[in-house]
Amino acid sequence: MTITPEQRTYARLAGILILVHVVLELSGDSVTIIARTGESFAETARFAAEHAVLWRIALLSVGLSWIVIGIMAFALYVVLEPVNKRLAQLALVLRLGASFVGAASLMFRVAQARLYVASQTEGLFTAEQLRTLVSVSQRAASAGITTAWIFLGAGWVLFYLLFLRSRYLPRALAGSGIVTTALLAALAAVMLVFPERTNELKLFLVPALLTEIATALWLLVKGLHPSAAPRVP
Repeated sequence: MTITPEQRTYARLAGILILVHVVLELSGDSVTIIARTGESFAETARFAAEHAVLWRIALLSVGLSWIVIGIMAFALYVVLEPVNKRLAQLALVLRLGASFVGAASLMFRVAQARLYVASQTEGLFTAEQLRTLVSVSQRAASAGITTAWIFLGAGWVLFYLLFLRSRYLPRALAGSGIVTTALLAALAAVMLVFPERTNELKLFLVPALLTEIATALWLLVKGLHPSAAPRVP
């Protein structure tokens, strides 16, 4: 199997997009996570109201990260389509599903931000009503994200399976990718059933993130592995 210049270009593009996705997601989530950690509802609402532009930029960053996932999926499809077209197509569809569901779940976080701002207007809602509304929107957003993670993990498993078959990546990296991203999909399903365990289970998603970063660095620095590419008889 000959590795084409187009495959090499899209492989490096995929590596760049993986890193861009990680940076956008972490930078966007960090604002809302830090604002909620160890603070009361009133303090979080005050922070969101006083830093409304920063909060909206953080949400935009998260939304862009989901869009990047869709573009990344296409880049990986171009790289792996010659290995097995049907599996590559299925992986592309699953990853696009993750992109759409994840981006759509952002509407609940936007609604949550509006509720924080509304809390500064006296008499509009009681504190208990606002806490309830924010909690409902937060649960809805979390359910959307965990659903997207199921699609994301399933698509990654197929892409890593194709990387393993083609040997475009080292076998150890591709194999660990299959295991860690399958764990991502499985844990996301568990989070959907047991949302109260979400924060605890998120720690087990770190290996998938590290494998993703290692894949990005390999594609950028080493590119595809031409010496190990299987030959067509």
